[in-house]
Amino acid sequence: MKKYVLTILVVVSMLVMLVGTVAAAPLAAGTAMLVGVQYVPGKGPVFTFSVSGKFSKADLKGSLQVEGGANFDLHCTKVDDSTVTCTASKKVAGENVALFWGGTFWAHVPVAPEFCYSIWDWWEFTDFQWTDFGPHCQPMRAYSGDTITYTVPDPAGSFESLPVEFFDEDVSGNCDPAVPYEGPAYYYPGCPF
Repeated sequence: MKKYVLTILVVVSMLVMLVGTVAAAPLAAGTAMLVGVQYVPGKGPVFTFSVSGKFSKADLKGSLQVEGGANFDLHCTKVDDSTVTCTASKKVAGENVALFWGGTFWAHVPVAPEFCYSIWDWWEFTDFQWTDFGPHCQPMRAYSGDTITYTVPDPAGSFESLPVEFFDEDVSGNCDPAVPYEGPAYYYPGCPF
């Protein structure tokens, strides 16, 4: 029984010490509070802090540690008088991290978003019928006019497609037979014979 009570007291004491560290968030001449974590395509993880007080360039340096041990630098920028954003390596995506900037903060970094789209195309082996060869997933949102190629799974042997183009409007009336339209997707820009 004594062992059980002692263990609970030690765990509660450690928890109070950790929470107290997060709440303090000390900086030389100001305070900081983590208010957001997001993954920005093309940029990587972005940590947003609400701040008050004055910060020198030296104050805009930090680090983070991934659960399990890897350490990375934080690259921070003062956005305005009340906001600082910090970026880190894309390698921390999907991880639990401890941030060391303006105090100690714990956060989960979201994974890089994936945008997945159908690929509508037709080939001789599909009897010239529109067929969905997707999904095609990519880290950035597609925009009208974007093109990609994909591997065509022809039973006679796979090969690289001609470019297919992204359309975000209804293209079902562009061909006969009608092009299937279930939302924005990549389409071969020509009609079957």
